[in-house]
Amino acid sequence: MKKLIYLFLTVLIVACSSDDSSDGNQLFIEKYDSVVWERLPLGNDYSYRIAFINSSNSVTQYSYLEGEEENCTSFPLQGTTNDPVDGITTTSIQEETENSLSIFIEFDDGEDVGSYTTVFTVTSDGSSYTLTQTYSDFDDEVIYINTDYDVCF
Repeated sequence: MKKLIYLFLTVLIVACSSDDSSDGNQLFIEKYDSVVWERLPLGNDYSYRIAFINSSNSVTQYSYLEGEEENCTSFPLQGTTNDPVDGITTTSIQEETENSLSIFIEFDDGEDVGSYTTVFTVTSDGSSYTLTQTYSDFDDEVIYINTDYDVCF
């Protein structure tokens, strides 16, 4: 009878054990894949949204300023782009954790040549998420909130 009880307890323990696979093992781009972030402050005449896309290892951004055309572009998180307006930009991921992403950016727009690092960090108050973007070359920070909007149109 004791063996039967031990067998029953063993089956019960195995059946009730939790699955340890969780989002804790995901890195930033995978964890926040396609989450749309809208820049604060919100306004009627200006809108700027971004989303990190895991499948293409890129960031997509949408911008609109009243009186101008809507703009939607994607940039690789690692690689080089050559844009007729913005010039040559090379980006590389420096560090990626579960809730932060550090990107090194070099640029040559024909007039200015330089580089900087930008860091995206996600925090949560339990009911909403906030994305903060900081830059290595100046003290400003940009704040975004997660939104239900599509990133583009």
